[in-house]
Amino acid sequence: MIRNYSDILVAIITVIGLVLASAMYFLDSNTVKAITSSEGQTSPTTSFVQNRNTQNHFMIDKSQFKRAPEFTGTTGYINTPSPIKLSDLKGKVVLVHFWTYTCVNCIHTIPHLNDWYQKYSNKGLVIIGVQTPEFNDEKNIDNVKAAVQHFQIKYPIILDNNYVNWNTYGNNYWPRDYLVDNQGLIRYNHIGEGDYAQTEQMIQSLLAEGVTT
Repeated sequence: MIRNYSDILVAIITVIGLVLASAMYFLDSNTVKAITSSEGQTSPTTSFVQNRNTQNHFMIDKSQFKRAPEFTGTTGYINTPSPIKLSDLKGKVVLVHFWTYTCVNCIHTIPHLNDWYQKYSNKGLVIIGVQTPEFNDEKNIDNVKAAVQHFQIKYPIILDNNYVNWNTYGNNYWPRDYLVDNQGLIRYNHIGEGDYAQTEQMIQSLLAEGVTT
């Protein structure tokens, strides 16, 4: 009887040992997998730390972006008492909008620009409409003023009657938007109508970068 009890006790201890060994192996295997996979991939924990650090220290390589040309050759101003210079707008996000008031496609974009101006002008967005005429009547500042009033445009308008800014930007389209970041770099441009949500998202993204000191 004693031998049978001993055998049972040994068997129980053996089973417990095997269970513990299996558990330790399982834990060790998962620990190793959590730290690094056989392909050398970063662990979830390390990835979290890296993502957190990336968000805290996120840097954008801006070497690929062109600096926005300064406004020049302007023939008139509306909704602003003085000439506008991009160099005076450092720290702001600037939307440069090429348009002309008789262009149907341009007219369709105006409500969206008015909306963005209302929503973001107090958050660092500056919209500048560059009125580049397609026809001679569009060179008349009184006609442009009447159109600006009709479309309830509140943001500044500059007249580009001689196509100086049009050519400096290398533009060939009505309408066209250029988004300039707080360092004066063109980060986004869009030709024609549409993609308003995408453009607004880019505005929000550039505003979120904040003022660079």
